[in-house]
Amino acid sequence: MSLSNLRAKLLLLDEPTNALSVKESQQVMTFERNLRDEAISSVFVTHNLHHVYSIADRFIILSHGEKVGGFEKKDITIEKLEHMIVTGHAEVS
Repeated sequence: MSLSNLRAKLLLLDEPTNALSVKESQQVMTFERNLRDEAISSVFVTHNLHHVYSIADRFIILSHGEKVGGFEKKDITIEKLEHMIVTGHAEVS
C-alpha cells in the first residue's frame, strides 16, 4: 500500500519508538523515510535524538512547554541539541 493512499499532508508521531525493540524502532525510521519519499510531512516527538537525527530536516526544542530553539539540521550538531534538552536553554554561540 502506498503511503499516499493515506491522503495525509502531515502525520504526528508522539514517542513512537518509546517502548519498541531496536528492530521495531528501525522499522519506524524506515516508515519515516518512506513518508518523506511520498512528500508527507511529519512531526516526530521524541526524547531520543539518535532515532531522529539522521532523518530530520529541522528540530524544535521545548522545555516545560516553552520553545527553547528551532534549528535547521545543517546549523546544529546533535551534541548541541542534547545540551539544550538537558539544560532547557539555547546554546549561545
